[in-house]
Amino acid sequence: MNHKLNIIIPTKDRAETLFWAIKSCLQNKYSHFSIIVSDNASTDNTEEVVMSFQDPRITYLKTPYRLSMTANWEFALKHVNEGYVTVLGDDDGFLPNSFYEINEMLNSHPTKAISWKQSFYRWPNNDFVRIKNLLQVPFKVGFEIRKSQIALKKVIDQHMFPGDLPWLYGGFVSMDCIQEVKDKSNGVFFHSKIPDIYSAMVLSSIIDDYLFSYTPYSIAGHSAKSNGAAQIQKNANEILSNDIFLKESTDFPWHPKLEFVHVYPFIIWESILQAMEVGIFTPKVKMDYQQLFDKGVQHCVQLGIIETERNKLEIIASKNNLVFKNRKYFNKIWWLILNLKHYIHIWSNNAFYLCINTDVTNVLEASVFQSSLVRPSWFGMIINNLSLLLKLV
Repeated sequence: MNHKLNIIIPTKDRAETLFWAIKSCLQNKYSHFSIIVSDNASTDNTEEVVMSFQDPRITYLKTPYRLSMTANWEFALKHVNEGYVTVLGDDDGFLPNSFYEINEMLNSHPTKAISWKQSFYRWPNNDFVRIKNLLQVPFKVGFEIRKSQIALKKVIDQHMFPGDLPWLYGGFVSMDCIQEVKDKSNGVFFHSKIPDIYSAMVLSSIIDDYLFSYTPYSIAGHSAKSNGAAQIQKNANEILSNDIFLKESTDFPWHPKLEFVHVYPFIIWESILQAMEVGIFTPKVKMDYQQLFDKGVQHCVQLGIIETERNKLEIIASKNNLVFKNRKYFNKIWWLILNLKHYIHIWSNNAFYLCINTDVTNVLEASVFQSSLVRPSWFGMIINNLSLLLKLV
C-alpha cells in the first residue's frame, strides 16, 4: 500500500533555507507525497522560491497577515484531509529514499504514528554555535514498537525527550488521530505556544502503540534563524528572539500556573496543562510536579540561565506550592557536572562530521552526504569524535 504522506513546511522570511528544505523532499523517488508550504506573511522572496519549482505536488499558502507560530501550524493543518502528516522546519531536510522507507515501515507494522531520531545539521550561517557546518548522526539504528503511556511517563520523568513520543515534528501521524484530537478539543488541534511539544503530549494520550525508528529519516537543521536555537542563547539575540516570539503568540497565552521559561520540563508541563484544560488529556501516569519543577531548575542551571530566570522560577514555585531548592553557591559546580554528563552522552552516542572540507553547505547536501556514509563501529566513532574534538581545541 502506498500511503499518502503530507509534509507541512511552515515558514517566515527564510527563503534562503526553505529552498533546500523543499529540494530535500523532492529528491525522494516515492511519489505519493505532497508538500504544503504555509507562508506566514513573509516579506522576502519566499513565494518566488516556492513557485520556481513548478511542481504540482507543492501547494503554496500565504496567511493574510502575520500569525503566531501555533496559528500558522493550525492554518496549514486544516488543508490536509487524508493519509499521514508531518511538519518539517524550513531549515530541516528529509534524507534520500526516506519516504519509501517510512511507507515500508507503516506497511510492515501498521500503526497510527511513526517517529524517529533525527540527525542534526548546523548550517554554515549559524552564529549561535562555535562549531558551524557540523553534521551529527545518531549511532544506534533499528526500530521498536512502543507503548505511548510508558514512553510518556519516561518523558515526564526526563528519561526521554518529547521527540521519543508520537508527534508531528520528526514523525508522521495518521490524519485520523489529528481529527480525533480536534473533535475532542473544540475543533482545534493546537492549544499551546509550543506546537511541536504540545502535539507529542496530546497524541500520546490517544495513541496506544507507535513505531519508533532509531535510524533517522530527517535532519533537524540549526540555521541563523532557527526558533529553538535562538531562544536558548544567553545574549541580546536571545532576549530579542523571546520578546518577538511572545509578542507574536499572544493568541495562545502561557498557562497561568506557569511562567515562560524555555526549557523542556516547563514546556512539557505547560502543554499538559493546556491539553487538560480543553479536555483532551487525562493523566494516566503519576504527575510529580515537584520533580518536574526540580528538573526545570536543573535545565536552567545547565544552560546557564538560572539567574536570569530565578524570579520566574520563584513565581512558579509559589503558584504551585513547590519548594525552590536551588542554592547559588552550588550552581557553578552543578553547571560543570551537568554539562560534562551531557557532552559525554552526546559524543558517545552520535557520530560527528565536520563538513567544512566537503561540498556540504546546506541541509540538502548534508542529507546526500549522510546517505553516502558507512556506519562506523562504536569504537571507530569514538576515535573519530575525539580526533575531531582535538582539532577544534
